[in-house]
Amino acid sequence: MSTPDPLLDATRALVERIAGLGRVPPDADSNTRLVEDCWLDSVELLEVLVACESAFGVVLEPARDFAAGSPTTLGTLARLIRSKTAGRSDP
Repeated sequence: MSTPDPLLDATRALVERIAGLGRVPPDADSNTRLVEDCWLDSVELLEVLVACESAFGVVLEPARDFAAGSPTTLGTLARLIRSKTAGRSDP
């Protein structure tokens, strides 16, 4: 059984809001792929990243944060946000 992860849940909620009803699998977890499983196109992926910056109070730096490519799953996106909020009381 997995442990609840409020940050992953909040990230999933942002993706659901932007992707729209029915495009995020009901059993989405950290391995859910943003493009293939949630059908996000490049514009929607950018919208998700901007929404994450706003919702979590982080600044995503493309040259640094995406040097190895953009986040591909809900889990990689949540880990990126977590790395940016480390040490803060609420992400």
